[in-house]
Amino acid sequence: MKNQYGITLVELLGVLVITSIVMVVVMSVFSTGANSSERTASRQQLQQESNLIIEQIRASYLKNEKDSTVEGKFKVRVDGAKLLISKIDGSNEQIISTGYQYAMGTGSNPEVVEFDRTKVMPFYLKTCSSNQCFEVQTSFSKLK
Repeated sequence: MKNQYGITLVELLGVLVITSIVMVVVMSVFSTGANSSERTASRQQLQQESNLIIEQIRASYLKNEKDSTVEGKFKVRVDGAKLLISKIDGSNEQIISTGYQYAMGTGSNPEVVEFDRTKVMPFYLKTCSSNQCFEVQTSFSKLK
C-alpha cells in the first residue's frame, strides 16, 4: 500500500470539527462586538439628551430677572415620558424632552423642581431608556 490518494473519514471529520470551532469563536466575537456597539450608542444618545436638557434649563435660568417679563422663578416637571418647563404658576409650559423616563432632585417631590434665578440651585437628573440610565449632577448659578 504505497501512495494512497484521497482523505480518510477521520481526517474529514477532524477538519469539520476544527472549522466548526473556529466559526463559533468568530461568530461569538462578532456578536459581542455588535452588542457592545449598541450599548455604547445607546449610552451616547442618553448622554446627549441629558446635556441638551441641562442646556435648555440653563438658558431659562440665565434669563435676566431684572427684565419685567422674566419671573424670578420657574419650574421643571416630569409628566410621564415628558419633561416640561414652565413658569412657577404652570403657565407657558413647554416640552424640553420626551421619550425617556426621567427622575429629578433628591427632595420630597422628585417630579417637580423649582428654580430660583437669584440663588445657586443644585440639580440632579436621571435619564433612562429601556436598558440604560445616565445621571447628571450639577448646579446653576449666576455671577453677581
